[in-house]
Amino acid sequence: MSDADALAKAGEADGVVSADTSVADAAAVVATNTAAVVAAEPPLPKPATWTVRAPIDAWCPTEVEQALGAVLTAEQRARLFARRDAVAAHPTAAVDERSHSYSEHVRTAEWQAVAAARRGRRHAHVGAWCEDASFCALTEQRGVLVVADGAGSAAWSRLGSAIAVDAVGLALRDAAALTEEAVLSAIEHAVTLMRSCADSMKVAPRLLRTTLLAVAWERTADGAVRVVTSQVGDGMLVLAHADGRITQPSIGDAGEWSGEVHCFLPDDETMSRARASTRSYTVSDLAAVLLVTDGVEDALYPFPRHAPSLLSQLVHGVQHPLTGLTAQALMPPVFSAANPGSALLDWLGFEKRGENDDRTLAVALHHSASPTIAPWAPSTSA
Repeated sequence: MSDADALAKAGEADGVVSADTSVADAAAVVATNTAAVVAAEPPLPKPATWTVRAPIDAWCPTEVEQALGAVLTAEQRARLFARRDAVAAHPTAAVDERSHSYSEHVRTAEWQAVAAARRGRRHAHVGAWCEDASFCALTEQRGVLVVADGAGSAAWSRLGSAIAVDAVGLALRDAAALTEEAVLSAIEHAVTLMRSCADSMKVAPRLLRTTLLAVAWERTADGAVRVVTSQVGDGMLVLAHADGRITQPSIGDAGEWSGEVHCFLPDDETMSRARASTRSYTVSDLAAVLLVTDGVEDALYPFPRHAPSLLSQLVHGVQHPLTGLTAQALMPPVFSAANPGSALLDWLGFEKRGENDDRTLAVALHHSASPTIAPWAPSTSA
């Protein structure tokens, strides 16, 4: 078939070209029809537009408060309700991306600790609560950090994570001796308490499911630092040393895919998982301790490689966005801010394409560490 015949045949199929039409005219008609078909195709979807909504349901409804009040100690109730008041303190008209989040900051002569749990874009978009929780405490002898990530499939995981971090954190703060047995006892206490809370709420314990990472440390008689860690679920804990090294004491209990967790508190398997992960160490040069939930770990993967630059930003401020992030606002140092907890919530607002989960970071810094941590720039670190 000649070119003229082919074009004529194509034109006749459209009903606009006769057998007598010239090759040039037929080509023009077919090109016009093709362009019209292309123009009629639907446009590509627009990039996702994130909204920020205040949660509709109460963080802890009155009837649930009453049920929990019958089970929790006075200090546990005070911490839970202080958290409730903090996350619910934003009127609807003032809701922004960091609204309905929580932070705390403590300091002693030797250490400074700050922890924050920031609501992720995905939860802000649908008007859901942040499901993460954090705890930090310092005494003259001991430091404690705990973070938790409530299971997305559990209706009351925001309460489960808060109950768990407070139960474990307070137990470790007050333990007579800092041992592996003390950590396991604290986690077992949290499991028992969560089940009692579920019974009082008249719900299944699985509706409070949460991960947990905990670390406690204290100075030994010879001047070194004894560190005890435990983990159930995903997230990451790293230790920073005075010489700049980063060590990872334990491996998170996660599956092949991000967010795939095999066991949560207060599952029946909790204590076997905790016993398998609990470790104690003696560290001669501990400079900082960092705990993160998967919302931070996944965005800064692999986390141990990013930990030095992250720590530098907290000490010196954000002068350059971290490598691999989509966007990060420049900002002053977190540790020297007038309100370090609020500053850490701002720092957690970095952007990473595809990473929109709640983000929690708890970090403690030894007073001697700041002068040894150099300002970070892309040319000097990953």
